[in-house]
Amino acid sequence: MWSTSERNRRPLYPPSDRRASLVSQMGLLVALGLVLQIIEGSIPPILPLPGAKLGLANLATVIALVTLGPWEALAVNVLRCLLGGLLRGSFVGLALSLTAGTAATLVMAALYSLWPRPFSLTGISIAGAVTHNAVQLWVAMWLVGFPALKYYLPYLLLIALPTGFFIGVAARRLALALNRAVPGEVG
Repeated sequence: MWSTSERNRRPLYPPSDRRASLVSQMGLLVALGLVLQIIEGSIPPILPLPGAKLGLANLATVIALVTLGPWEALAVNVLRCLLGGLLRGSFVGLALSLTAGTAATLVMAALYSLWPRPFSLTGISIAGAVTHNAVQLWVAMWLVGFPALKYYLPYLLLIALPTGFFIGVAARRLALALNRAVPGEVG
């Protein structure tokens, strides 16, 4: 049995418990991202442009960035993309999702790590959406060898603004509900 003074000096969670907690949180966020990806893939397109989506699965990555950190957010994104690609069975979809998602996560992580934070979480999410669409189009042009796809970029970037805003607002509300610090919030 621990004495009262020893119990007070003991850390609340030993390192192994922190690792287990981190792994379980990351697993939940990967699962959330996969579920949102499957749901979004099963509903008819909401947006009028081919390939344009809300990016609901990116909500898991933004939440991981705020609650766990940049490397964990990158791991959540990569695992979600790999598992989603395996479930869909599409190499092209996997290549597009993995490269664009990784680039977007790196941009969001870089903006989130700036101090003082010049952007709100919504602004960071919009930057991620713009990066995602631009990189995805670049990879698609490279894979299919059709450079005229570049004329599609302005339309995708216009769609990235409201979708990134929506994901940013949702992530901000969820992060506040989880009592995490959010850029641009006081207190």
